[in-house]
Formats: sequence, C-alpha cells, structure tokens
Amino acid sequence: MPFLISLFATISPRASFLSQMTENTRGFVIAGGILVISIILGLILERVLIGSIRRLAASTAGKVDDVIAAALKGVARWGFVLIGVYYAVPFLPLPESIDKQITGGFRIAVLIGAVIVVARFASGIAAHYAHRLLPSSVSMAKVVVNVVVFTIGLLVIFQTMGIAIAPIITALGVGGLAVALALQDTLANFFAGINILATRQIRPGDYIRLDGGQEGVVYDVSWRTTTLRVPNNQFVIVPNTKMAQAIVNNFNVTGHALSMPVTVSIAYGSDLAKVERVAIESAREVITRVEGAVPDSQPVVRFHTFADLGIKFDVVIRVKQFTDQSLLKHELVKALQARFAAEGIELPSPLHAAIQRNLGN
Repeated sequence: MPFLISLFATISPRASFLSQMTENTRGFVIAGGILVISIILGLILERVLIGSIRRLAASTAGKVDDVIAAALKGVARWGFVLIGVYYAVPFLPLPESIDKQITGGFRIAVLIGAVIVVARFASGIAAHYAHRLLPSSVSMAKVVVNVVVFTIGLLVIFQTMGIAIAPIITALGVGGLAVALALQDTLANFFAGINILATRQIRPGDYIRLDGGQEGVVYDVSWRTTTLRVPNNQFVIVPNTKMAQAIVNNFNVTGHALSMPVTVSIAYGSDLAKVERVAIESAREVITRVEGAVPDSQPVVRFHTFADLGIKFDVVIRVKQFTDQSLLKHELVKALQARFAAEGIELPSPLHAAIQRNLGN
C-alpha cells in the first residue's frame, strides 16, 4: 500500500489534468484517489481471500474455522478504508492539530475494530462449546464473553487516549459493589441459572415436578428464569433461585424408560388367571399400536388389594417419555374395558358392591 501511494503521488503531479489544478485541489484529488483505491482493494480482498476462507471452513467438519470466518467478516473492507484514510490525510490541506487528531482517531478506530473481531471470535467459540455442553446456555455464554471483552477493550482504548484507567477501575469496583447490592435478587437468579446449567440436572426437554406442585416440560433456562410448559400448553415462569432451592422430581434425568401403572378393579369371584391373561394381551396390543410405548417391553400384571369394590391390580407398561403416558393410559383403559366386556369379566360398581353386601347379610 505505501509503495502504491508513493507511486500515485509521484505520477499525479505530472498528469496534465492535475498539473493545471491548484495545490489544495490536487491534494483533495490525490486523497480521494487513495481512498478509492483502498476501497477497491478492500472489496477485492474481502471477496477473494475471505470468501476462500469461508468456503474452506464450510468444507471442513470442525467449527472453529467457521467461527474465524464469521469473525473476519467485513474486516478487510473496513480495514482498507481506515488505511486509505490514514494515508490520504497527509495530502489534505489540514492544520497540524487536526492532522494529529485524525491520526489519534485512526488508532482508536483500529482498536475498536480489533475489539469487535476478538469479541466475535471469543463469543463464537464460547457459543460453540456451550452448545455442545448445553444448548440453552448459548445466549448466556455469548453475553458474558461480550461483556468481558468489550470492558477490557474499552479500558485499552481509554489508556491509548491518555485517560488514566486506575481511577476508572476503582470506580468500577465501587460501582460494581453498589450495583451488586441493588441487584442482588437479579444476580442471585443469574448465578442460580449458571448453577442449573452447569450441573445439567435440569435440561430443556425434561419433564419435572416441583415440590410446590408445578409440573411440565422445561422449555428454557435463561439468565434469570426457568420456563416450564405445563400440560395445558401454558407457560409457568419460575425464578432460578426458586428452582435451585426446590425439591425437583425429574422424570428424564436417568435417560431410561419409565414404568406406567394403570390401576384396575374387577369384581370378586372373577377368574384371576383369566383376568391376568386378558389384561396382558390387551396391554401388548396397545404397546404395538400406540406411539410412545417401548416396543420390546413386556407388560406386567400385579394384584395387590382386596378393596370394597373388588380386587385391585395394576397393569404396568413401559413408556419412552413421561409425556407419553396420557395417550397410552387413554388407549389402555379403552382396550381393557373392551376386552373385559367381550370376555365376560365383570368390573365392579358401587351398586354391585351394595348388592353383594346385602346378599351377604
């Protein structure tokens, strides 16, 4: 770039149309030419070099090169614009004081550009690894990294401008303490959210039940709240501090299938062996037909209670997710009632129990 500018500045006074101009006008024309050349070179470099990096990054399996390509987007274009301004200013008829201010502004602009590139790269890397660990923590990781990078970059810029940063750091410490006291609830929720995400005991997609009675699918864990989608498709928003202190029953934490019991009563005097056989056949039919059941699982029947209305037993089948239980229970109850009616197995009722008691008396 300096060689091209020196060549341009050497040749330009000899050009016939420039030799007829005044010195100030010629300076503006030369500065404009340098700026135009810089813009053209920046666009060419952006299209050729950065485009090649993006294509190379897209062809590889890793994500780090994609982050680098995204961080360098627009750097060549605006970098050459700044370089053009830097080398064009000396040709302009400006006072020396303004020239120094422009040079200082150029340095600050370069630092700002460097901070933006570093922030893009650091937040991209943080988002990549946060997504691998826990997808819902991506936005939080990007916010934290950007705040840290821009704070450090701002202090470096102040130092370059000749502003003492020691008092600023002291003020930030005192101000940070005051803000921490004023926003202690918000900060408590923030760190509770980080704890929830780090332990990975509660993750988006898990079905949980709190000791307060709220239950639903974890929709999102943000920096302040945890959002649950309850069975009626509404949302319950729980502060992270409450979530961290609650007793939580997570139905998905083990990653294994769940047992779903359906309690049934049959009348006294029924053939229990036949009842067991019919119930297992009905449950197997439901398992093969309804989505959500574990296909290779075997249903189980367990008699357990002599109740007033008859003998109680559980029909147990395995389900993939807690949220699959509703439809499977619905279909299993229908199948059992239909088979019991077809097989002549009597289901008890309060009236039937009263008649049996009267007959016994």
